[in-house]
Amino acid sequence: MKSLISEFSYGFALTHELVLSLGSLAAAPIFPSLIEEGREGGGYDVKLEAPGLPLFLQFKRTECLARRNAREIRAGAPLGTPYYRMEITGTDDSEQHRMLIDLDQAPNFVFYAAPMFHRKEEFDAAFLGGTVRHQSFFVPPRSIGHFSDGKAHHLSFDGSTYVVMSEPRTIEGYGASELEAMLKDRLVAEERPLRETIDEAIKKAVVARTRSRRRTQARERAEMRDQALTGPVTAETPSASELFRQRQEGAIPPVPESASKLDPEREALRQLAAIGLREFDAQLYIIQSKSLAGPKD
Repeated sequence: MKSLISEFSYGFALTHELVLSLGSLAAAPIFPSLIEEGREGGGYDVKLEAPGLPLFLQFKRTECLARRNAREIRAGAPLGTPYYRMEITGTDDSEQHRMLIDLDQAPNFVFYAAPMFHRKEEFDAAFLGGTVRHQSFFVPPRSIGHFSDGKAHHLSFDGSTYVVMSEPRTIEGYGASELEAMLKDRLVAEERPLRETIDEAIKKAVVARTRSRRRTQARERAEMRDQALTGPVTAETPSASELFRQRQEGAIPPVPESASKLDPEREALRQLAAIGLREFDAQLYIIQSKSLAGPKD
């Protein structure tokens, strides 16, 4: 049963709840376009002088499997029904999974976030009841690990067991309460103020981005060599889609870069959030203790 909920809708609903409550922790989402000083709804719900953890979430949709003859069950996976399956993009199509593994280095924490519902009415009930996070599971990409082929794989969860396919392999995952407990323990151990942590987090993100770009460039060079063996590439007439894009760009100017000046520490937060969204398709949150995180600076 395919999901009838978009990743955007699920991500919005989960973020809404995490902002309101992550138990004893505060989760402040960082949106690069909304954190300029002086803008209504902007600012920061974080304390730069207090310890904090950069948390990246990539939102995934799930499909529901209810039959005992489903692929995972037939392969011997220790799953009960119903269970929920999310796809892990293969490297033949995208570097996404390997990039997230590279990003998942301290002080950064990276998780796939996926729902245990797939119907619109289930989503509506969870959103209105404030239980989206209770019906979500969280899995670190590095727990899933790398795959030897370039094909898409799947992770399935039945409420107690997390299984990676194609060959069934059980890994560790988290519910919202376990995620909170783990982050709380890590936050207690983190003595540095957020302003120092962010600098290291950016360095790790840039390294992960560089590794991905090198792999992509190597693959593109190999493809170009393969094309060269089949004969010269001739120039083509611009397609209708390319002409459309050129016409729109000529008529409407691009969105200008913000002229607002941020202090270096706040600019670093915006930079990390922008790298997360643009390069890794992941939303950045800053996790702090509720006893320390207070009104906007």
